[in-house]
Amino acid sequence: MTDAVPILLVVSILISVGIILIASVDIGAQMNIFGNLARNLLYSHILRLAIGTFLMAAAMLVDYRIHMKLAQFYYFTVIGLLLIPLFFPEINGSKRWINLPGFSIQPSEIAKIALLLCLSAYIAQNREHMREFYRGFFKPLLMSLPILGLILIEPDLSTSLILFLVVILMLYSHGTRAIYISMTLILLFILFFSALKTGLFLKDYQLWRLRTFLEGNFPDQVSKAVQALREGGLAGKGVGLGEVKLAIPAVVSDFILAAMGEEFGMIGIIVIVVLFFILIAVLLKLTQRLEDAFATSYIVGFSFLIMLQVLVNLGVVTGTLPVTGVTLPFISYGGTSIITMLLGLGVVINMVTHGSDEK
Repeated sequence: MTDAVPILLVVSILISVGIILIASVDIGAQMNIFGNLARNLLYSHILRLAIGTFLMAAAMLVDYRIHMKLAQFYYFTVIGLLLIPLFFPEINGSKRWINLPGFSIQPSEIAKIALLLCLSAYIAQNREHMREFYRGFFKPLLMSLPILGLILIEPDLSTSLILFLVVILMLYSHGTRAIYISMTLILLFILFFSALKTGLFLKDYQLWRLRTFLEGNFPDQVSKAVQALREGGLAGKGVGLGEVKLAIPAVVSDFILAAMGEEFGMIGIIVIVVLFFILIAVLLKLTQRLEDAFATSYIVGFSFLIMLQVLVNLGVVTGTLPVTGVTLPFISYGGTSIITMLLGLGVVINMVTHGSDEK
């Protein structure tokens, strides 16, 4: 269990920072001239954290090898969950949520952890064949496409791209030849720019965001986020003293780094980014002690998922990437997101504490 202590410590700090920022936005919004924009925001976040912590604790107690046996069940279940929102009305131009009385579920967040488990199970069962084209690259990629495709048509381009890159990185880290990865990334690059030129596969708002970014223009929320970062300066205004944050759409989810920059300054953002990369480094280092390919591939995938979400979130807030809706792990407000990330972390901790230490 001692191996899990640094992981839990870093995650606890990240969660605490998230609570402080969300409380600041919640209180500030209720006192602001624009009216109560975030009623019970902090209460909702803490409730979801409690649910996520409970599920994390449960996952820590369940032998991770059970997930390998249930991988096929997870695969078809998450495909079913991803299909359900297609029958619900659109919300802000997309169908990403299952709306139930009193709460909603975002299946794409559940799909992140499910896909990691399913792909890890495949890698473990085919570890001797990972350098082959069909069994080591094409087949696992083909297996991932239904999940990635359903997320793409919600539409959720950013999540599908992040998950695609996670899949590629997991395969490469467990033996898939670099030439297969390189050719796939080149093909993806060509398809992406073809879609940008022709408009195929992309929604109008996605094309607008991409073209606005390439033309060097900032959408309003990015301009406000950059303003918040500038006003925060090096050391920030102090907790609860930020004002620009209240004018940023989705500030507690996709743009929470802007609130952090305004109140904690550039130093605060650097500290948080360093904490994330300490967490990733600890996780990747622990995989070196594990023999089980299922455990190592899952932990590698989970680490890459965190890394890519942090990089995308940081890029969007600073205007160096096109606007997209990606939460900051363990910090952002987001029901299904925070719950599933904590659940996924619980699986990691069980692997770290119960995996084989023999090489």
